[in-house]
Amino acid sequence: MKVLCFPMKKPLILLFLLPLYLVAQNNSREKKFFFNLGAEFRITPIYKSGDQAVATNFINPDLQNSGPVLNIGLDYFFTQNFSVGFKTSVRYDLITTHIDETSSETERGLMFGYHFGFNYHFQVFKKGDLLVNAGLSLLNRNSEYARTEPIFNEEGDVVGSKTSMDNYNFSANKISVGYGKGKSKIMMGIYISRNTKYFEGKATIMVPFISYSIDIAKF
Repeated sequence: MKVLCFPMKKPLILLFLLPLYLVAQNNSREKKFFFNLGAEFRITPIYKSGDQAVATNFINPDLQNSGPVLNIGLDYFFTQNFSVGFKTSVRYDLITTHIDETSSETERGLMFGYHFGFNYHFQVFKKGDLLVNAGLSLLNRNSEYARTEPIFNEEGDVVGSKTSMDNYNFSANKISVGYGKGKSKIMMGIYISRNTKYFEGKATIMVPFISYSIDIAKF
């Protein structure tokens, strides 16, 4: 009597490899969008030594550019490690501050930032990645205010005043490095700019920051 034997090795191998394949697919970032949410804390700005020009008297740049920030972002991965991202930041902060009779009254409000960046994951750790980010940030949007200045006659007496609208918008280069594991990322970096309206003339302002974010959805 002849016994029929079916090849069992292939089905067993497939059953063993299928979970590994599904896990690998689940961990893959390539050609996927990741929606993330996070918090950032900006530290008191640093000014390049010998580069600080005469400051305007309508705002304290240290107060306006430091403090907590809420970040909402979207990243798209072209490969497993390379992505581009867009992030919107929201904060409630100082817009103008009263220093003397020539400036506007103190005002606080919501200010926004828009960040465009390139990201790369270096898989140099057994658990987690080294993260590097570089990009451009548009900061202090919605910082418009009414600027009132005195008008002097030839003798130096105040004969009136003029009011105009102004803002503290500026763009900055953004560079950061950090550590990512799973859905979480922690970054440290700096904003660097020379085109602010805080000083009469060009002056370099650098705003250090630390941030944390978590991916809350992917599609």
